[in-house]
Amino acid sequence: MKLRQCVKVFLLLAVFCLIGFVQPAYAAEQEDNVIADGVMVEGIELSGMTKEEAQKIVSEYFERFKTGTLILSFNGSESEISFEELGITWDNPDLVEDALSHGKSGNVLQRYKEQTKLRKEGLVYFIEYSLDNEILQAYLEAEAEARKTDPIDAKIERYKKGFKLVNESVTGLTVDVPATVAKVNDMVQTDWNGGRLTVEAVVQITEPRLTTAMVEQITDCLGKYSTPYNAASVDRTQNLTNGTGFINGDILLPGESLSMYDQLYPCTIENGYASAIAYADGGYVDSVGGGICQIATTLYNALLNSELKVTKRYPHSMTVSYVPPGWDAALSNGYKDLIFMNSTESPVYVEAWAKNGELHIALWGKETRPENREVSYYHNIISDAPPGDPIYTEDPTLPLGVKVVDQDAYNEIKVELYKQVKVDGKVVETIKLHTDKYRGSQAKIRIGTGPAVEEGSSTDGQ
Repeated sequence: MKLRQCVKVFLLLAVFCLIGFVQPAYAAEQEDNVIADGVMVEGIELSGMTKEEAQKIVSEYFERFKTGTLILSFNGSESEISFEELGITWDNPDLVEDALSHGKSGNVLQRYKEQTKLRKEGLVYFIEYSLDNEILQAYLEAEAEARKTDPIDAKIERYKKGFKLVNESVTGLTVDVPATVAKVNDMVQTDWNGGRLTVEAVVQITEPRLTTAMVEQITDCLGKYSTPYNAASVDRTQNLTNGTGFINGDILLPGESLSMYDQLYPCTIENGYASAIAYADGGYVDSVGGGICQIATTLYNALLNSELKVTKRYPHSMTVSYVPPGWDAALSNGYKDLIFMNSTESPVYVEAWAKNGELHIALWGKETRPENREVSYYHNIISDAPPGDPIYTEDPTLPLGVKVVDQDAYNEIKVELYKQVKVDGKVVETIKLHTDKYRGSQAKIRIGTGPAVEEGSSTDGQ
């Protein structure tokens, strides 16, 4: 009896063991074909899906990235392109295979522990993707070229008693393509999850030298001066008209300097000049560009009245007829120049022209000097010595006794120039600016030794 009962118990235990073995094995075989609970891709739950089901779901999810749009902003203007056009690719398509592998390795206990952990803590995969940088760079280069602008200065011109704005200034823009490519790639990885992505292109803004705001400060005449010339002298008139054209309209920013030599030279026929009388070696010579020292002299006096800083100035070798001694400024190829600096805090505009026997130069800017302040200049002649008797030369081409003055006499002069400042009519400051020495030169006269002119006849214009 006891033996029979023991056999029954043994058989019963064997049946239970068989059931316990077969059931987990069958369940494990079923679980090997689906993704364990707690596994996700982005926000998509993959639990219980087969590899094929999960692959289809994730692939469809990635397609939405292709339909997304990149919006590039270029300092206000925009362009659009789809990410599919930019060659976006899915870089980790094997994530489904990896997701399926979790909870599938080891013995029953190990599997159980991993599956329990997945249910409790979860596991999230993220889709990795990238752009085709060659396509992106080519697209950006085309857009950058289309949007590239060079800075343009504001332009003004004299109008009635002041100025009018001809052109507004324009800022220059250049796109930094490599930096923008890097920025797009970074934002795609960190700030984008499909749909529209706006990226500010990396641009370099270049301000023009003269902005509209700068030239609008030019409102006041700081100082001006005029000198006379013989309009009947065609060549000298041409030189003065040509030379003033080279400086008219020049604008100096605060701290900038202007050289008359740089602006007016070279004195060549090709540069618009003619041959006219000039000083050389204590006398007169014909020289291409002769007379342009009068432009420097007129400007120098306008500078004195404007009180702009003169950094270089030389006197002539002999005195000139259009300003008193000490008020002139000479130019000479190689060593004599007139240079001044805009010593104000606003732009300075140079206005210069020659017309009807008068050479005019005015300097415009923003007046900041007090109205009760007055500036004047005077010279003190230290010495003034006559040059001696004229030098006569016989000329057989002239009728007997006819005299022609080839060069006037010039006294040897030493002079000082002073600046005097008054406030409310009272002298508050007197400054000696410079001391100049001018060489003397005897008059040069030709006397005719040719045949005498008979009464009633005429000469050929001498």
